[in-house]
Amino acid sequence: MYYGGKIRELYEHFIYVIKTRSFLKLFLSIVAFLIFPYFLLISSMIHSRYREALDWNQRFQLIRIQLLAIDLENQIREQINLDLTHKKLIGFLPISKYPDIQKDCSLSDKTSADLQELTLTTCSWNSETKSYFLIRSGNMISIHSAEFLEDALLDSPFSDPNEGLFILNETGDFGISGFIEDNFLVSEFWKSEVKAYLQTHSNLPSLHESVKEDMEYFVVSMPMYGLPIHLFIVSPKDLVLVPIKKSLERNILILISLFVLSFLLSTFIALREIESKQKLKLLLQEYPHAAVLFDSKGKILLENSEIEQKLLINDLFRDQLSVKDWIKKEVGLFLEGVSKYQNEQGKLRKEESEFYSKDGSVYLLEITYQLWYLEQKYKFASGALVLVQNVTKKRLEFEKEMVYAKDLQKKYLPSRITIFPHLDYEVLYKPLIQVGGDYYDYIDLGNNRCIFALGDVIGHGVKAAMMMTVLRVLFHQIVQSESDPKLILKKMNEGVSANFPDPYAFVPFLFLLFDFNTMTVQYGNAGHPGMLYQSGDEFQCPEKLNPMFGMISLREPKILEFPIQKGDRFFLFTDGLKDVENSKHQKISESELIQFFSSAGTKHMSLIKQELELKIKAYSEGIPFLDDITWIGIEVI
Repeated sequence: MYYGGKIRELYEHFIYVIKTRSFLKLFLSIVAFLIFPYFLLISSMIHSRYREALDWNQRFQLIRIQLLAIDLENQIREQINLDLTHKKLIGFLPISKYPDIQKDCSLSDKTSADLQELTLTTCSWNSETKSYFLIRSGNMISIHSAEFLEDALLDSPFSDPNEGLFILNETGDFGISGFIEDNFLVSEFWKSEVKAYLQTHSNLPSLHESVKEDMEYFVVSMPMYGLPIHLFIVSPKDLVLVPIKKSLERNILILISLFVLSFLLSTFIALREIESKQKLKLLLQEYPHAAVLFDSKGKILLENSEIEQKLLINDLFRDQLSVKDWIKKEVGLFLEGVSKYQNEQGKLRKEESEFYSKDGSVYLLEITYQLWYLEQKYKFASGALVLVQNVTKKRLEFEKEMVYAKDLQKKYLPSRITIFPHLDYEVLYKPLIQVGGDYYDYIDLGNNRCIFALGDVIGHGVKAAMMMTVLRVLFHQIVQSESDPKLILKKMNEGVSANFPDPYAFVPFLFLLFDFNTMTVQYGNAGHPGMLYQSGDEFQCPEKLNPMFGMISLREPKILEFPIQKGDRFFLFTDGLKDVENSKHQKISESELIQFFSSAGTKHMSLIKQELELKIKAYSEGIPFLDDITWIGIEVI
């Protein structure tokens, strides 16, 4: 009873598994896209091989019987000539004795006038029946033994041991066979079977199929040239089809194996999916926030509807949709986007949205969309898992911190425009969030000298902003004590290496030091990509010159010096400007920026700033920026 109950329980579990949608979907997919196409392919190949084998066998048999006929005819002629030469004849009688010969031999010719030049027949002499050739030559008839044909048919180099050869006389009533079991005589079955294929008006071979005792045969016939004898080859059809049958059996075995393996694999994966769903169900119940599990078609599999205690996903609304309905709409777009773009970044999406309760309270929810898999190594996702968390309090705290950080950063970035008698300039600053890692500055060094600087601390947000303040303090301390651009670069590099933590240790930086006593500008660059120099209609993009601060020590920093004149313009910008993307993921190119600044002509820098801001907004098509953007436009006046 115990084992009977266990077997029944296993059987019920097995039936439950194979009825699940996941099993049926996977198993039928394998059958439809693997096993069935393989079956069609193998069927087509075997049918093609069958047709080719029959065609090849027909041509082979027709050629072979011609060779065999020539060989046997030569043997017959040679044997008759030997008998005549060595006088080994059975008899040599005048034609007038033909009636006596008819008494002992099976001859269909009624008179000697009807006798062929060569006749194959059987005769009974001395109480023994044997096969003979009767040769009519003028008024004489010579009699020759035909028993040598038994060995010739049995040992022919053109035959196969599994085949049979036999010859028939012109009337088809007598023949010699290579079948030992028939006493080397043609059986009555084959006489009657091939009698219709005795050719009297053609010397061409022919082929037909025959059936004997449920076995199929190819029968090839050929009249011998110059002799009233027909040659036949009987070949079992299975000889041709044996390789094809073996291939068919092998492929049937493969198909059965594939079917069984597919069934087992589908069962195993379905079991794993059921197990995974049970685990996920437990996890969702224990998860402290709301969670919804979707399959690959966007259908809900499992859900935990509690965002927090006494707050459900059906209690909050936006655009007349509950949180649950909103998620169902968005998860379809998420899965569609993942299948369309197939990139790693698209497999996780996190967003914050405001929802409202019936009493008008506002809740900020963080909704995370991510793919889930039965196994991590699987390439195709089983669906999406959506997590919902109330982050209203966190957002309020974050905004307070950001306000503080923004006020702090304002103190370290230039808060007012400094008037330089020989320069007109504008600054465009757009942090990715409220604070950023871009650093810009302009300092009056006195004695008709001033310096403009632009740096880009790696990262975003509060931490990057803190590193920016460190960079600013370093720069101000150094330029107050050093006037040599090479020493400024060298000491800045040493300061960044000594004071920046590892995640922010590399800083691209550039500066322009204007000296209106000599009407020159000295250009220092530490791995920063963003500077365009316009003199007249000509644009230059000077090289980076030196590695970024913090990479290696700068023993001999490189500096470029340009003569300046009224109307010269300098455009400095961080790489955030070139990282602006449109909906096609295309970024603004350097050539496009040169064309934009070139088309500005003699417009005032403030107007250029406004047009650049509009261009950035239009180009991005509402897509969020990837990085902080800082631009400084300078004109010598």
